[in-house]
Amino acid sequence: MAEKAQATAVKSSTTAAPTIKRGPGHRAVDARDAIAELTERAQEISQEAGSKVAIAMKDVISAAAGIAGFAVESARDLVQFMVRRGQMTEEEGVKLLREAESSHSKRPAAERKKPTASEIANKARLAQRAKAAAEREKMMAQHMARMPVPQASAKKAAPAKAKSAARPKAKAKAAKKGSKRR
Repeated sequence: MAEKAQATAVKSSTTAAPTIKRGPGHRAVDARDAIAELTERAQEISQEAGSKVAIAMKDVISAAAGIAGFAVESARDLVQFMVRRGQMTEEEGVKLLREAESSHSKRPAAERKKPTASEIANKARLAQRAKAAAEREKMMAQHMARMPVPQASAKKAAPAKAKSAARPKAKAKAAKKGSKRR
């Protein structure tokens, strides 16, 4: 009997502890899932960076053409992008930005305050959204004006009158009961 107890004790100590299941967010679940997550995130970052660079390019090109004001921030974004891609060294980028900032500060104040292409586009987009919202509001008001207003029917009004007439009678009965108890 002691041998059986000892054998079961050995068996239970040699069996592995149950593995802990991890959620789907853990990278060890499946390598393909981890790669898919990383690829998706890289694509999001690329699109975000691409749109930022595209906006900066529009600002700088519009400023160069004299259509809009110059934005030092846009120039800084472009220089950082070019440095990251190896298209210019960090020193060249710093020098270019310093020159751009100094020449921009020498311009007349009216020209420095001129809105950039992205600011102009944002204002136009906001104006268009406000116009569309006003149009929707107008259409909704016209729609509501065309809808018939439900009228209270005479049948529903009659029971309400009967209830209000019954209330004084109920109060009178309660008063009588109260006086009898005293």
